[in-house]
Amino acid sequence: MRRSAVAAAGALFALPAVLLAYHDGPVPGVTGGFGEPTCAQCHQGKPPADRALTIAAPKTYRAGQTYRVRVTLARPGLEVGGFEVAARHRSGPEAGTQAGELRAADARAQVTMGKGVQYAQHTAAGSRATPPGTLTWVVVWRAPANAAGEVVFHIAANASNADSSALGDAIYTAVAVARPVRSTTTMPTAHRPSPQASPGVPWRDARPAFGRRMPGEHHAHRNP
Repeated sequence: MRRSAVAAAGALFALPAVLLAYHDGPVPGVTGGFGEPTCAQCHQGKPPADRALTIAAPKTYRAGQTYRVRVTLARPGLEVGGFEVAARHRSGPEAGTQAGELRAADARAQVTMGKGVQYAQHTAAGSRATPPGTLTWVVVWRAPANAAGEVVFHIAANASNADSSALGDAIYTAVAVARPVRSTTTMPTAHRPSPQASPGVPWRDARPAFGRRMPGEHHAHRNP
């Protein structure tokens, strides 16, 4: 019994140091997606009923193109907070694996790795709301080179009460999905054959020569 009390006291004394470390960003893999936990594994509080967390991500994407992903956490009196987001293939053989590439747009965010997946998260500079009430982070996402399927963004955020403890914080989650834009190929029409239809013949001469004799061609004599 005494050992349990000592262990609990030690954990409480160590807690502020752990929470202080999270000002520099959480551990990788707390977005709530694909079976991951959320920030609630360390921060505790009453489940929020409001929708303070929003993510502005592209609804569609083209292979290899870059897009800005904006994360906003807005709550009255918010002074300290953080986030983590990942971009992964939503389904298929690659489900749960990294989709494209993430990088921070400024010093308020950073990118770290965990089990082969990139996680964008806040930095110490990006954890303070100035003025209080709203925190915004921007991440640049480069879409996969092959637009094979949907990409899902899982995000978790912590609206802290800034009391240097794990109690009284509000944990939010959100999901956004980007669908690929598939390129369309225009097929040549019947009255405009492809230049490859007549190898070695210029494009302007590739049309059928109705009414004129081609070299080496003999027409049948017409009956009177």
